[in-house]
Amino acid sequence: MSQKILIAMDESENSMKAVRYVADTVNPKAVEVTLFSVLPEAPGTGLEKEPSLHPVFASKMLELKGLTEEKRKIMESVTASARKILEKAGIPGDKISINIQVKKVGIARDIMFEAQEGKYNAIVVGRRGVSAIKEFMFGSISNKVVSFARNCTVWVVD
Repeated sequence: MSQKILIAMDESENSMKAVRYVADTVNPKAVEVTLFSVLPEAPGTGLEKEPSLHPVFASKMLELKGLTEEKRKIMESVTASARKILEKAGIPGDKISINIQVKKVGIARDIMFEAQEGKYNAIVVGRRGVSAIKEFMFGSISNKVVSFARNCTVWVVD
């Protein structure tokens, strides 16, 4: 029976550590892996098509949308590198999928939704190196995933 593993990724080195950990520890013939990334969304105001919109504001909105596309290109490159690591470890290419999506609800909640919908056996996240104050104020994605995971194993790779 094949195990389904969801690796939640961003562009950090800790995400690549998580990929290498999976590559080094799983049975490559008995696993399916999804490399999953949630992109921050460009905030919409509903005013983008308003004819009276100030040109400076309109140009800033375009810049924000461009940042989302730039982030997508970065993540496409990062996940391609991660795929190579997994394939080199012996995981067949047809057992590795890549899913990059724009944030729907929240990054951690989107990860949990994907894990539930895809019926994954495990979620793998890298421990993000945030300061103690930032983690206290906002929490970390890995901490939120651990807190909200149900019926699924969570591996936090440091």
